[in-house]
Amino acid sequence: MHKILLIDKGSNSSFHTLRKSLTNKEHLLVHAQNMKTGLSCLKNDSIDLIIIDSSFVAKINSSVLFRSQAAHIPKMVLVRKDDAKQKPQRLKDSNSVHIYEPLQLREVKYLSDTLLKNRSLEYENAAMQTRLSAGRTELSFFNDTNILLTSTADLNDILNSMMEKVKKITGAGAWSLLFNDEPFFEIVRFRTSKKLRKFRFRKGVGIAGWILEKNTPLIVNDVRKDRRFNKEVDKFSNLTIKSLICAPLKIKERVIGVLRLINSKGGDGFTDDDLNLLVNAASYAVMAIERAFLHEEIKNDDLTSLYNFRYLHQAIDMEIERAQRYGSLFSLIFMDLDNFKDVNDKFGHLIGSRLLIETSQILKKNLRTIDVITRYGGDEFVMILPQTTNDGCFQVAERLRKTIENNIFLKHQGHTIRLTASFGVASFPDIAKNREELIHMADKAMYRGKFSSKNIVFAAK
Repeated sequence: MHKILLIDKGSNSSFHTLRKSLTNKEHLLVHAQNMKTGLSCLKNDSIDLIIIDSSFVAKINSSVLFRSQAAHIPKMVLVRKDDAKQKPQRLKDSNSVHIYEPLQLREVKYLSDTLLKNRSLEYENAAMQTRLSAGRTELSFFNDTNILLTSTADLNDILNSMMEKVKKITGAGAWSLLFNDEPFFEIVRFRTSKKLRKFRFRKGVGIAGWILEKNTPLIVNDVRKDRRFNKEVDKFSNLTIKSLICAPLKIKERVIGVLRLINSKGGDGFTDDDLNLLVNAASYAVMAIERAFLHEEIKNDDLTSLYNFRYLHQAIDMEIERAQRYGSLFSLIFMDLDNFKDVNDKFGHLIGSRLLIETSQILKKNLRTIDVITRYGGDEFVMILPQTTNDGCFQVAERLRKTIENNIFLKHQGHTIRLTASFGVASFPDIAKNREELIHMADKAMYRGKFSSKNIVFAAK
């Protein structure tokens, strides 16, 4: 229903005709006989259209307050028959039109309907612009988080950077992550922070316990009115909680914690858009936590302390999942030391083992912290390079090849052993479409080098 403000002194009979014409189920009429009442109506009511007697034009033109409060509201100025003979003073407002006595009701209805329709379109356009702006902000958040996940393996940096962005977008006062006391918490390394709290909370106790039990996100815009709120379970360090939104953290069908935004700064509280953003952030957090957990849990090859063969398949599956979800890519390097058997035969297996350890150190030194380096078995190594194209991966492999070729192994132990290596590279999804195909194609490219000149890099095609 549209609300129309009529401003006239009550002496103009034409306004009676107007009221009669406009009074229906679509319009609610509000009458003001002076400027003071008109201003009060603008403050207290959502006015969609103003119809003004021409005798008020001069006062409105000189009233900065009225003009500012009514700037975006369309207006119709009713010009009296006597005034129309002279040149009437015009309202200093681009949203205004003049209508003249004698009134034609069809004209009045057409003009009012047109102005109200334009007003509705302006509201829709403004709302759309707000949504587009919010969409651009969220798109920027997702892009930034994807970059973050592929630029660092530090779980603390990922969680803090990501959630500070979420807090800024939603206007929340704080964020926190409650971990239910699970074994993985002892393995994954978290820096001490009031935002990260390890706490064994029972299912159904507190809002956090409710999330743990129901495995569903939740908005609570007034915790005083929510019986689930528990001051002990749901507390936050040195902060009185007034409102919050929560999203569960779920790993392999198990809810391991609750991600929260606390105290909306907006007067209307948290929104569904805020909740959706937090749910998406929770999925990123789970990805980062799971990766950190798997890295620590499955990690060590007994000799080199690199990731082992078992972890390689899980790590590739995680990269494939992210690539499919976010449209990213990654590459694989297979590396095999040339003629390593000859080293074992000449110097013995102890020297051979030390040589493998030094090789692993060279790989760590020359690759990024986010790259996954595994010992595939024997003298074979496999590396996963997130956000790296096939060509980029080829260049990395070529740099590793030259580094190994130029290195003097075990020189600090009195040896001058020289080695070379052969490499094969492949990428997902440009070259291979699944894990098995990716491993097979990179392995096959590497063996092309082994059975040709050795000390070479081949790219799968």
